[in-house]
Amino acid sequence: MWIEITHSVMLNGEPAKVGSIVEVDKSTGMLLIGMGRAANAAKPEPKPEPVKEPAVQPTKPVSRRGRTSSSTPKD
Repeated sequence: MWIEITHSVMLNGEPAKVGSIVEVDKSTGMLLIGMGRAANAAKPEPKPEPVKEPAVQPTKPVSRRGRTSSSTPKD
């Protein structure tokens, strides 16, 4: 059973925030609804995952300048 939490409650030892939609067994759901702590809710639809494009690494500019004779070691 899916319920929407309307007041802060503990479910299975974990705190449930107001506005969250959780799945519980029918007896727990009916108890929380009867206490006024929850309301019936429809099963939430999964959100589609955004398609991630591969990250393009910036390329280091290539030097167009060649070596000079003074920059090379001499034997």
